[in-house]
Amino acid sequence: MSRRRAAAAVLAALLALAGPARSAPGVNNSGAVSVTVERNQFQITLPDGRVLEQTRLPGVALTLGDGSGAQRRIRIDAVQHDQIDPSGETMLYALSEQDPSGAWQNACLPGPDGLRLGFPLPGAFTSDGKYQPGHPGILITCTGGAEGKCVRFGYKPWRINLLPYYQTCVRLVRADYGGDGVGHTRNGTPIDLFDRIGVQADEIAPGMTLEAAFGPEGAVCVAHTRLPNVFNLHELVTQYPRFAGHLGSDCSTDAPGLLFVRSYGL
Repeated sequence: MSRRRAAAAVLAALLALAGPARSAPGVNNSGAVSVTVERNQFQITLPDGRVLEQTRLPGVALTLGDGSGAQRRIRIDAVQHDQIDPSGETMLYALSEQDPSGAWQNACLPGPDGLRLGFPLPGAFTSDGKYQPGHPGILITCTGGAEGKCVRFGYKPWRINLLPYYQTCVRLVRADYGGDGVGHTRNGTPIDLFDRIGVQADEIAPGMTLEAAFGPEGAVCVAHTRLPNVFNLHELVTQYPRFAGHLGSDCSTDAPGLLFVRSYGL
């Protein structure tokens, strides 16, 4: 399955920094350190002002708050450049989480390509699915989650011109038609997405038909839902009356969306 056909998967955890990092072997960690995110890379600054190189991050463990008052321990096990990003700026991390017994388990479920990797982004998502890059926290996402997939599709939110496309992509992958954070898809459901700016090309997708056009606030129009047997057009317009007149044949690639998606409509 190509990265353009990736299905929606388990959502990433939203984690805010709550404590210092543990040092990798050979790194002096006396006193506090700061942990920030640049693009999608951990930036760990030591008390003497040095920023650890990415190659020195394996072995670093972070104590993180999950927003409910609980703390979680996340360890960086390996670092690599994303091979599908020709610019080389996207970094991927093998991450483990410590369970109550003290054992470390892979923090990410596998995505459609089998990878169990993740990375951080600055900010957080609200409960209704809006990305807030200026939020004082760190979002850690896995490559199998909508937040991670959309970065790897090329909609990098650290590029200001792509920020609305990133928000749109996350809603599209989740089939968040109403823009309220409620998804209408199932893990493993194939999709094909494209845009008008050349990040994802409009290519032939045999057997698939236009599902919807999306913008940052959700769908602009819907030709058919992704899973009609689970959530059909009648249910859609009943739940979201604003779609009246923007369903079925009234939805096309001429709609004023940022991203478009095809699916089988199973």
